[in-house]
Amino acid sequence: MKEELIEKVIKSRRHMNRFIREGSVESWINLNLTIPQMKCLSYISQHGKTNLSGLAAGINVTPANVTGIVDRLVAQGFVTRNPDSADRRVIWLGVTEIGESTLSNLREGRSGKMRELLECLSDNELSIVSQSFDILAGAVNKLKESDDGND
Repeated sequence: MKEELIEKVIKSRRHMNRFIREGSVESWINLNLTIPQMKCLSYISQHGKTNLSGLAAGINVTPANVTGIVDRLVAQGFVTRNPDSADRRVIWLGVTEIGESTLSNLREGRSGKMRELLECLSDNELSIVSQSFDILAGAVNKLKESDDGND
C-alpha cells in the first residue's frame, strides 16, 4: 500500500513539474544558454564566490571543461572573473547583475506557473496542499539533519 502511494505521488509530481516547466523552457531557450552553462551560472549564484576548480567539483565536470563554459558566460556578461587580492593566481567567479536577473526571471516564470496551478484549487484543496507541503518540508529537514550527522 505504501509503495503504491509513493509511486502515485511521484507520478503526480512529474505531471505537475511538466506543467510548471512549460513556461520556463521557452524563456530558457530564448537565453541561448546551454545546460552546462545554466548549471554553472546556477552553481555560482547559489554558492557565492567560487573558483574554477570548486565549480568543476561542484557540478562534476573537469576543470578543462568548465573553463570553456565560464569563458562563454563571461563573454555573454553573465559571470565575472575577479583576481584574489591576496593571491593573484586565484581567480574568483561571480555572477553579474545580468546573470542574477536572468536566474530571477526564470524562477519567477516557474513561480508564476505554480501560482496559476494553485489558483485553480478551492480554498479547502489549497489548505490540504499547503499542509502536505509542510509535511514534506519537515521530512526534508529530518533527512538533512540525518545527513549532517553522518559527515
